[in-house]
Amino acid sequence: LYSKVPQAHSRVITKVLKDTEMKAAGAPTPDLGQTLEWLRKELAEMQVQDQQLLLTLRHLHSVLEELRAESAQWEARSSGGATPARARAGSDGRACRPVSVRGLAQLLRGEESRRSSLP
Repeated sequence: LYSKVPQAHSRVITKVLKDTEMKAAGAPTPDLGQTLEWLRKELAEMQVQDQQLLLTLRHLHSVLEELRAESAQWEARSSGGATPARARAGSDGRACRPVSVRGLAQLLRGEESRRSSLP
Protein backbone atom coordinates (compact mmCIF):
# COMPACT_ATOMS: atom_id res chain seq x y z
CA LEU A 1 0.00 0.00 0.00
CA TYR A 2 2.76 2.38 0.88
CA SER A 3 4.57 1.65 -2.38
CA LYS A 4 2.13 3.77 -4.44
CA VAL A 5 3.64 7.13 -3.48
CA PRO A 6 7.23 6.14 -4.32
CA GLN A 7 6.01 4.74 -7.67
CA ALA A 8 4.34 8.02 -8.58
CA HIS A 9 7.39 9.96 -7.39
CA SER A 10 9.57 7.70 -9.51
CA ARG A 11 7.42 8.36 -12.60
CA VAL A 12 7.69 12.11 -12.13
CA ILE A 13 11.47 11.87 -11.74
CA THR A 14 11.65 9.65 -14.83
CA LYS A 15 9.66 12.21 -16.82
CA VAL A 16 11.94 15.03 -15.68
CA LEU A 17 15.03 12.98 -16.57
CA LYS A 18 13.63 12.17 -20.01
CA ASP A 19 12.86 15.85 -20.58
CA THR A 20 16.42 16.74 -19.56
CA GLU A 21 17.85 14.08 -21.89
CA MET A 22 15.73 15.41 -24.76
CA LYS A 23 17.00 18.95 -24.15
CA ALA A 24 20.59 17.71 -24.08
CA ALA A 25 20.09 15.76 -27.31
CA GLY A 26 18.60 18.79 -29.03
CA ALA A 27 15.22 17.11 -29.47
CA PRO A 28 12.12 19.26 -29.14
CA THR A 29 10.92 19.44 -25.56
CA PRO A 30 7.31 18.74 -24.62
CA ASP A 31 5.16 21.80 -24.35
CA LEU A 32 4.73 23.13 -20.81
CA GLY A 33 0.99 22.76 -21.27
CA GLN A 34 1.38 19.06 -22.07
CA THR A 35 3.51 18.55 -18.99
CA LEU A 36 0.98 20.36 -16.80
CA GLU A 37 -1.86 18.31 -18.27
CA TRP A 38 0.06 15.10 -17.54
CA LEU A 39 0.68 16.26 -13.96
CA ARG A 40 -3.03 17.07 -13.55
CA LYS A 41 -3.96 13.57 -14.72
CA GLU A 42 -1.45 12.03 -12.32
CA LEU A 43 -2.83 14.13 -9.47
CA ALA A 44 -6.40 13.09 -10.30
CA GLU A 45 -5.37 9.42 -10.32
CA MET A 46 -3.58 9.85 -7.00
CA GLN A 47 -6.69 11.45 -5.50
CA VAL A 48 -8.76 8.45 -6.62
CA GLN A 49 -6.15 6.15 -5.07
CA ASP A 50 -6.27 8.16 -1.85
CA GLN A 51 -10.03 7.61 -1.69
CA GLN A 52 -9.59 3.88 -2.33
CA LEU A 53 -6.93 3.66 0.36
CA LEU A 54 -9.18 5.52 2.78
CA LEU A 55 -11.99 3.05 2.10
CA THR A 56 -9.57 0.16 2.61
CA LEU A 57 -8.34 1.69 5.86
CA ARG A 58 -11.89 2.10 7.12
CA HIS A 59 -12.68 -1.49 6.17
CA LEU A 60 -9.55 -2.75 7.94
CA HIS A 61 -10.52 -0.74 11.00
CA SER A 62 -13.99 -2.30 11.09
CA VAL A 63 -12.55 -5.81 10.59
CA LEU A 64 -10.11 -5.16 13.42
CA GLU A 65 -12.95 -4.04 15.68
CA GLU A 66 -14.92 -7.19 14.77
CA LEU A 67 -11.91 -9.35 15.58
CA ARG A 68 -11.39 -7.58 18.90
CA ALA A 69 -15.03 -8.12 19.83
CA GLU A 70 -14.86 -11.76 18.77
CA SER A 71 -11.65 -12.23 20.75
CA ALA A 72 -13.29 -10.75 23.83
CA GLN A 73 -16.20 -13.17 23.39
CA TRP A 74 -13.82 -16.12 23.11
CA GLU A 75 -11.97 -14.97 26.21
CA ALA A 76 -15.24 -14.64 28.12
CA ARG A 77 -16.30 -18.13 27.01
CA SER A 78 -12.97 -19.67 27.89
CA SER A 79 -13.09 -18.22 31.40
CA GLY A 80 -16.71 -19.34 31.77
CA GLY A 81 -15.95 -23.03 32.19
CA ALA A 82 -14.77 -24.29 28.82
CA THR A 83 -11.09 -24.94 28.43
CA PRO A 84 -9.26 -22.27 26.44
CA ALA A 85 -8.19 -24.81 23.81
CA ARG A 86 -11.78 -25.95 23.23
CA ALA A 87 -13.04 -22.37 23.11
CA ARG A 88 -10.40 -21.35 20.59
CA ALA A 89 -11.09 -24.46 18.50
CA GLY A 90 -14.72 -23.46 18.13
CA SER A 91 -16.19 -26.55 19.78
CA ASP A 92 -19.49 -24.76 20.30
CA GLY A 93 -20.18 -25.07 16.56
CA ARG A 94 -19.61 -21.43 15.72
CA ALA A 95 -17.31 -21.03 12.75
CA CYS A 96 -15.09 -18.05 12.05
CA ARG A 97 -16.29 -15.81 9.24
CA PRO A 98 -13.76 -15.60 6.40
CA VAL A 99 -16.09 -13.24 4.51
CA SER A 100 -14.27 -10.17 5.79
CA VAL A 101 -10.95 -11.61 4.71
CA ARG A 102 -12.30 -12.34 1.22
CA GLY A 103 -13.71 -8.85 0.96
CA LEU A 104 -10.38 -7.43 2.05
CA ALA A 105 -8.55 -9.50 -0.56
CA GLN A 106 -10.87 -8.14 -3.25
CA LEU A 107 -10.25 -4.58 -2.12
CA LEU A 108 -6.50 -5.10 -2.12
CA ARG A 109 -6.58 -6.63 -5.60
CA GLY A 110 -8.39 -3.51 -6.80
CA GLU A 111 -5.58 -1.36 -5.42
CA GLU A 112 -3.12 -2.96 -7.81
CA SER A 113 -4.98 -1.80 -10.91
CA ARG A 114 -3.11 1.50 -11.27
CA ARG A 115 -1.57 1.88 -14.67
CA SER A 116 1.56 3.71 -15.64
CA SER A 117 0.55 6.86 -17.46
CA LEU A 118 3.81 8.37 -18.56
CA PRO A 119 3.21 10.43 -21.70
